[in-house]
Amino acid sequence: MKLKDLGRGARIELSKMAKLLGMKFIGYNPQAQQVSLEVQGKGVTYPLEEFIQQYERICPTT
Repeated sequence: MKLKDLGRGARIELSKMAKLLGMKFIGYNPQAQQVSLEVQGKGVTYPLEEFIQQYERICPTT
């Protein structure tokens, strides 16, 4: 799954997802399809696909 850079809207959705996972959203790189997050005070970068899979595993949508 690839997201197009929808600007602020995509970043807001990714931020909400991160918050539900107990993380802080730092940024989104649309060219590399990566999401930067802060987890327990440390910065990490996830591939977008892996981040979405983790979100769907923990917060399943109906």
